[in-house]
Amino acid sequence: MFYVIIYTILFSIVTVISILLTGSRAFISGGELSPAKIIKMLFDWHFILGAGFAFSARLLFVMINNSLLKIPHLAQSSTTITMFITSIAMVFVIIANYYFLGEKINTTQGIGAFVILFGIFLITR
Repeated sequence: MFYVIIYTILFSIVTVISILLTGSRAFISGGELSPAKIIKMLFDWHFILGAGFAFSARLLFVMINNSLLKIPHLAQSSTTITMFITSIAMVFVIIANYYFLGEKINTTQGIGAFVILFGIFLITR
């Protein structure tokens, strides 16, 4: 279970970084997304680094799943549990967007974050 926790923390960190790099208004603003703008965006360092972190998140997803397969009572539903566990990253994305991108957290998002955390608690017990 130790590795599941460590991989989940790492998954959350790399997911947040990936979204912060590609979700910045400075990066995605500027009117219509024309083919030329999309090509320019694909070669921007924000996108390339964000894509690298997103790829790392997928690898960590596999590592969490693999770690759960080694726990007998969780092995039968390891992928489902991995999906729930990695949902915690979305809570951290909301928090990071608030602090780093200046986005507002509304009541629905706060309740949703609580439901995610409570659901993860229930599913991993």
